[in-house]
Amino acid sequence: MNLDFVAEVWDALRSHIEPSDRSDAADTLTNLLIDHNYEAEDIKEAFRGDKDLLKALSGYMKEHEIEEDEDEDEYEED
Repeated sequence: MNLDFVAEVWDALRSHIEPSDRSDAADTLTNLLIDHNYEAEDIKEAFRGDKDLLKALSGYMKEHEIEEDEDEDEYEED
């Protein structure tokens, strides 16, 4: 599915999501896109200007880096 279309759908539906729930919705959409093999840079480009989704993507990337670091530490201890 084209990310530009997904961004349009998100934009159309976002106003129907309570502001207090948008962060969770953005996290869910970000995880779904990553799980379906969309690249972070492509997501960032398609959703440029959407602070909720970009914040969710940033959080995902930070979390992912932490997990990679923890895996590296496990190997160093062995």
